[in-house]
Amino acid sequence: MNYYETLYIVHPSLEAGRLKDIIMGVEESLKKMGGSPLAMELWGKRKLAYFIDKQKYGTYVLLHYNGEGKCTGEFAVELEHNPNILAYLTTSIEKESVMEQTEDLDAQIAGKSREAERRDSRTSYTENTKSASPEASVQEGDTNETASNETTSEGGDEKSESETETKESDNAEDNNIEETAEVEEVKADKEPVEAAENESDEEKTTDDETTSEEETESKQENADETTAVSEEE
Repeated sequence: MNYYETLYIVHPSLEAGRLKDIIMGVEESLKKMGGSPLAMELWGKRKLAYFIDKQKYGTYVLLHYNGEGKCTGEFAVELEHNPNILAYLTTSIEKESVMEQTEDLDAQIAGKSREAERRDSRTSYTENTKSASPEASVQEGDTNETASNETTSEGGDEKSESETETKESDNAEDNNIEETAEVEEVKADKEPVEAAENESDEEKTTDDETTSEEETESKQENADETTAVSEEE
């Protein structure tokens, strides 16, 4: 005769009455496959090491039994196809390791239910105490002070940006004034040169006109002399 230990996890949403039916159904399936339940211990609802079927908690049940042949394999298939069982683990144990069951299933379910209620009440009390404690008020005050400092910092940043924009505007105006002064200086330098060039052009034009008049007079005198010579002949 071989002895086995199977730890299986039941869906956490099942209530006390429904949980009893699941456990009794598992034992009945084991009996049909040739196994004999020896002891059962309800560990209650516990947090899982990782999510199973999107569940964070599960109700643990430990079952000791004996069986021969294909009993364990068929029992594993039954647990695998049970939609209320999240996971299971079966190991082989010695006869001396079989535990003694001191309480029946109803007493264990009732005891675990009361334990769960006390645990939930302690958790709720702890959360309420933390929310009403002076430390929470101090932390809230620190949070408000931090928010105020952040607001002040934001205001300082806006002021710095405004001052920077004003300085940039002043610099742009100074640059415009300097450029205007340079342009006026260039114009002032160019005006005497242009005036001198205009006077030179006027003098040249006057010289040309004088030369033209002299050439005309010379030609007229030559023509008169030629006419006089012709008359004498």
